Amino acid sequence: MSDYRYSAEAQELALLVDILIPGDDLFPPASVAGAQGLLTDRLRERIGLDGVDIVLTALETAAGGSLAALDSEGQIAAVARFQEQEPLLFALMLNTLYYSYYQLPLVVQAIRELGIVYNDAPQPLGYDLPPFEPIPGVTIPTVPRGFYKATHEVERIEWLPPAAEATASEQ
Repeated sequence: MSDYRYSAEAQELALLVDILIPGDDLFPPASVAGAQGLLTDRLRERIGLDGVDIVLTALETAAGGSLAALDSEGQIAAVARFQEQEPLLFALMLNTLYYSYYQLPLVVQAIRELGIVYNDAPQPLGYDLPPFEPIPGVTIPTVPRGFYKATHEVERIEWLPPAAEATASEQ
């Protein structure tokens, strides 16, 4: 493969992510944030090493060639055809793109600039939650369920049902 092919594939993927997440005054376009890089890695994890090629082939079929050769209306129509022709692949790719986009540093910064407390990684701080208040019927059940046994009250089970005693080959 030549370097041109890699750059053409990268351009197609960047166009695709920007059509799906074009950005606005606060949020960057997906390609500017770098979403296509994470999308590439995650498609390879989920579909296989040829995951990106599978998506780009389906896109090329829907576009009737290169997405870059079309005007903006043609690109949008081609992505819509991709969605119609390959709904499961498109849904997987789109959900993967969304998860990738919203964890990128530029996007996290944009979310925080909206005044939203956004902890993009739960550790080590954990999620910001209100203090727990036990309110019957709201945060705790009004009718208790289950039971509690103190450790010293726990007894060993002396027998097991036959299926639990069977080995894997006997099952």
